[in-house]
Amino acid sequence: MVFQAPQLLLLLLLLPVLVWEYRRRIGRAASSAYVLFPNPAQFAPIPQSPWKRHLGAGLYLVALALGIVALARPQATLLMPDNLAGVILTIDISLSMRATDIEPSRIEAAKAAAQSFVKALPPGAKVGLVSFAGYATTEVPLTTDHQRVLERIENLELARRTAIGEGLRESLLQFPLDEAGKPLGPSTVVLLSDGRNNWGVEPLEVAEQAKQMGVVVHTIGLGRRQSEDDFYFNNWMAFDEHTLRAIAQATGGEYYAAESAQALYEAYRKLGKVVGWKPTRTEVSGAVSLLAALTLASSLLVSNWRRRVV
Repeated sequence: MVFQAPQLLLLLLLLPVLVWEYRRRIGRAASSAYVLFPNPAQFAPIPQSPWKRHLGAGLYLVALALGIVALARPQATLLMPDNLAGVILTIDISLSMRATDIEPSRIEAAKAAAQSFVKALPPGAKVGLVSFAGYATTEVPLTTDHQRVLERIENLELARRTAIGEGLRESLLQFPLDEAGKPLGPSTVVLLSDGRNNWGVEPLEVAEQAKQMGVVVHTIGLGRRQSEDDFYFNNWMAFDEHTLRAIAQATGGEYYAAESAQALYEAYRKLGKVVGWKPTRTEVSGAVSLLAALTLASSLLVSNWRRRVV
C-alpha cells in the first residue's frame, strides 16, 4: 500500500499522547475528566473486566487512526478486469482422453474444469477454444460470449492421434496482431494434454514462436505420470511432462500436473486468478473512511451502553 499524502501519517504520533492522557485521567473522578473521548463516564472506575472497561476508548483510538490513514489517501494494488486480454483454451481430444484414471474420465473432467475456468473470467474478457487430436480445430474464435464457449466445450468429441504443436500453433493464430507482429493485448494460451506429440509440427518450435510474439502459454498435464514398469501406459497413456514443462518455461507460463480431478480444478482455479485480470493501483481512502466511521459508531454504542450500566 502506498499513500498520496504520506506526510499526514505523522499525525499518528499523536495517538500515544492520547493513550498517555487517557491512562493519567482514568484514575480521576469522571466529573473532572477532560473530554478526549466520546463519553467521560467510561473513565469512572467501575468493577468490570479490563477489556470491557477500555473497549470504547480503544475503538475510538482505532477510529482516529483509520481516519488519519484515510486522510493520507492510501492506494492499494487490486486485480481489475482487463478487457484487452485474450485467452485461448486449447484442449487435447485424443482417444486416450477416454481413460478413467481421472474420474469420471479424463475428457469429462477436462470439460468440467475448463467450464469452471470460463465462468470465473471477468465478463469483458475475450476467450476462445481450440481442440486438437491429429489436427487442430478452432472451435470458437476469441469472443466475449462466454456462454458460446461453455456450450462448445460440452460438445467436444474425441479423435485419433495427438498433435500438441498443431494445437498450439492454431491457438497462436487466434490473436489479432499489430504491425510489429505482437498481440494487441495481453494474450494467454492454456493448453491441456494427456499424451505426447506424435503428429505434426514439433511443439517446442511453436513455443519459440509464442515467445517471440509475447504470448504466455500455461500447460496442464492430465492423467497419471509415467510408470517405469508399464511400457504400454508410458507410450500411449502418459502425458509428456518434459515437453509441457518446457513449453511453459519458454513462454513465461506455469506448468501443472493434474493426476486427479481435484488437482485439475485447482490448476484452473489458480490460472483464473491471473488470466483476464490486471493489477491496478486504486485509491481506497473511501473504504478506509467507511471503516473508520463504523469503528467510531461502535465506540459510541459501547460508551452509551456503559453509561446505562453505570
